[in-house]
Amino acid sequence: MRRRRIETWELNALRNNYKRLFCNKDNTAMLLDHFYINKYSLLFFFCIYHGCLVIFIHSITVAHQLPIDILPPIPSKQDKTLWIGGMFPQTGEWAGGEAAFPAALKALDQINQREDILPGYYLNLSAYDTRCSPGLGTTILYELLYNKTFGSVNSSILMLLGPACSPVSTAVGEAAKMWNLIVLSYGSSSPALSNRVRFRTFFRTHPPATLHNPTRIKFFDLFGWKRIAILIQTEEVWQSTAEHLETLARQHNVHIAVRQLFDNDPSHAISNLKKDDIRIIVGLFYEEKARKVFCKAYQQNYYGESYVWWLIGWYADNWFVKVHDVECTAEDMSRAVEGHFTTEIQMLTDATTKTISGLTAQEFITDLNSTLRQLFPTKPIESIGGYVEAPLAYDATWALALALNRSLQRTNLEEWTYGNTYMKEIMMDDMERTDFFGVSGSVKFDKLGNRMSKVVVEQLRNGLYHRLARFDAEKGSIEWLSGEEPDGSRCWNYKYNYSSNNEKRRSAPFDQLQISHQVQEISRPLYLTMSCFAALGLLFAIICLILNIAYRKRKFIWQSKPMYNNCALIGGIICLADVFLLGADSQTDNPARFVKLCQLKGSLLAAGFSLCFGGLLAKLVRTYLLSTKKTISHIWSMFELFIIVGSLLLIDLIVFVIWHIKDPLHFSSEATREGPITNDVKTVYQFQQCRSNHHMIWIGLLYSIKGILIVIGIYLSYETRASKIEMINDAHLVRMCTYNIFIVCLISASLTLIIERNQDADFAFASIAIILCCFVSFGLIFLPKILCIIRGRDQPFSSVDNKAHSRSNSAGGHGTNPTVQQLSSEDEEKYRKLVSENEQLKSLISEREARVNELIQKLKQRGSNIVIRDVQRFSGSLGVGHTSAIHDGDLTSTTDTAAYVMRRRSTFVNPITLSTRISNAILSTRASVTDKTIEVPTEANNIKRASTSKYRESVC
Repeated sequence: MRRRRIETWELNALRNNYKRLFCNKDNTAMLLDHFYINKYSLLFFFCIYHGCLVIFIHSITVAHQLPIDILPPIPSKQDKTLWIGGMFPQTGEWAGGEAAFPAALKALDQINQREDILPGYYLNLSAYDTRCSPGLGTTILYELLYNKTFGSVNSSILMLLGPACSPVSTAVGEAAKMWNLIVLSYGSSSPALSNRVRFRTFFRTHPPATLHNPTRIKFFDLFGWKRIAILIQTEEVWQSTAEHLETLARQHNVHIAVRQLFDNDPSHAISNLKKDDIRIIVGLFYEEKARKVFCKAYQQNYYGESYVWWLIGWYADNWFVKVHDVECTAEDMSRAVEGHFTTEIQMLTDATTKTISGLTAQEFITDLNSTLRQLFPTKPIESIGGYVEAPLAYDATWALALALNRSLQRTNLEEWTYGNTYMKEIMMDDMERTDFFGVSGSVKFDKLGNRMSKVVVEQLRNGLYHRLARFDAEKGSIEWLSGEEPDGSRCWNYKYNYSSNNEKRRSAPFDQLQISHQVQEISRPLYLTMSCFAALGLLFAIICLILNIAYRKRKFIWQSKPMYNNCALIGGIICLADVFLLGADSQTDNPARFVKLCQLKGSLLAAGFSLCFGGLLAKLVRTYLLSTKKTISHIWSMFELFIIVGSLLLIDLIVFVIWHIKDPLHFSSEATREGPITNDVKTVYQFQQCRSNHHMIWIGLLYSIKGILIVIGIYLSYETRASKIEMINDAHLVRMCTYNIFIVCLISASLTLIIERNQDADFAFASIAIILCCFVSFGLIFLPKILCIIRGRDQPFSSVDNKAHSRSNSAGGHGTNPTVQQLSSEDEEKYRKLVSENEQLKSLISEREARVNELIQKLKQRGSNIVIRDVQRFSGSLGVGHTSAIHDGDLTSTTDTAAYVMRRRSTFVNPITLSTRISNAILSTRASVTDKTIEVPTEANNIKRASTSKYRESVC
């Protein structure tokens, strides 16, 4: 059509130029003046050009009858002749008549040699070349109907064999119904021809293109493809096929992602397919456009094992190496088309049985090849137009003859006219009843005039087409051919030779880039590391709990409130156990189980914190009450721990119950990051979490409650910072634990809110906070106790101490309570210095005593005038052989070194009072220590004065 438009334009231009030159007098005169000698030659040139143009236009618009070379009739059929029309395109867009026309003539020869088919009648053919042009096909139809270019003047064609091209069949088939003329096509596949309203008398041995669609859908389902695209050439036959495929795809839940049309250049269409990540493409176009499509696909790198093309199967076997009309080489085209699939009607049966003609399919194809070699000696057999469809033309001729043979038994075919509706109905009924076995297989028609046939699926493997299977549309089953596997896995592994069946094979490519949603799990090494630390913390807490219970009657344990310690240990154990749950929820993909784990770990963490910090807070409250000498009731003293911890647990319970009822948690997941693409699979990591509609409000409420508790603990720690109470001997350690918990919780709570989506960091900070708080708290409180138990320094708690402890608890700090001592840090430093000086003086006394004893011995040995009248041992300020020393608030006895006093005669002017000086130094040291540390009883002062008077005695 495009060629004809160009030539018409040239003709019009020639006419305009002719008029401009020769119809204008001025122009004519000018030409005659300048070219008078050559005017005849110029006129002659234009006449020749005009004649050639007319001849060319006539050649492309006037029908050309094909020569008929068939055998003469047998004697019984010489008298009467029945005529049928034929349309066989020898040139044009598709020269399908090159092989189909000889096949039809062979069928006519065999039919005319049979006396049982149309007895007494010779079947003849009047054939024309349509060039696949609808306009020319309509002209040929007019020639056959009215110009009577065959037989006698009154002859009429009974049926029309052809056309082969769908556009021509559309024009001819829609017009033929006006003359009640039955049309039997052997090559038209347009789905529009199945419309019985438009084409009431149309039949075809070539099944419609829509018969390919159930086959495609069946294989799409086999390979798990649910997303495809259709690339369509802008022709009516292909658009109708695409519409039927879309309808069928919707019925089978196959999504048509892209429906791309193109006219001549498919570059833009290929770009769109690549941009939309289309992997499965159904191509509906002619062979010429197929080469352009795959050349552009190769240039845009849109080919390979990840892409699967489904094409029409009636292209020539070597269609992709004809690179004269594309910009790619044969090697490029071979790479681009490798592995594609084709669907085609079974043109030639595989059966070895004889057909209606008495020949097998192989005998027919051998005879046809011999004829075609004679007709086209320079062409390869496979490249001859219509070679694949030749068996359909052969069977169409037989179907037409058999239908006329049945009609001959019911009516007189010689009485046929184009207005005879009755005979048309008889011939239509006989055509619909057609059922025989031909070289293309079983031949029969449905109510729409379509051929019922099997569809053959082929795949291009290493440059050659290989038959895979046959699909029976009536049964909906796939018949795999030899060498193929029922799951079709051979289609993807034909390039590989596997040595073992257990070796992993390639599966069918995906219909799009697969998204693998993978739960973002906590790093396994991180989880194992934190779990090990949590397990160590649990083991340490359990050991502390066992020792705290076993040695609860020891004074050092009893004075640290063992019940409070047990409560803190149990809460810490719960918190440490919650570390395992913090990382376990990422290991499950069950939403219901995930929500339950979220609720469990949140509840356990809140309860564990309330128990652990509640025990420490109860100690701080008791310390505050004792240090400030507040009145403590007996009930509060008995149930202080239970009241505080029970209140905290009750608050947690109320909050969680209201939260669960009013705004329950639900499962949610969000994509956080994308992983690498491997084998067309892109991993997308999802962050799973439990959320509620007002999630941050509830989290803020819990944080506020726990934060208020920590602030109260910090306040009590500050207020009791200078207190040292014997009945709570680890109050200062509890204060250190409170400070530690405050700092760690402040940092971790802030960070976990910020890095909530980073699962590893969130788990790491939460776990470190729990483990650090528990380890530091338990270590500060229980390590001194464990060391004391190991070294054996602690003594059992006596009944007297128990009574005093009870009185202290009931007194609440009123009256004289010797266990409460207000010591500043400066006083404690002075006390330590005095104790050190006392030890040095003790050492000095021992040395001097030894020296005095030595001198006394020397005096005795000398026997001088010195008379030792008396040597008196005297005791220190607290009695003979005892002195007071303060160590950690306890009074312990130490042995004082004896002092000796010498009494001298009056002959010595200055009596030596060495012992007296030493005693005075000792007494002054002890007095200073006592004044700084404790209240010394009155009895100690009396002893001091008595000792001083003894030191001053001297006898001359």
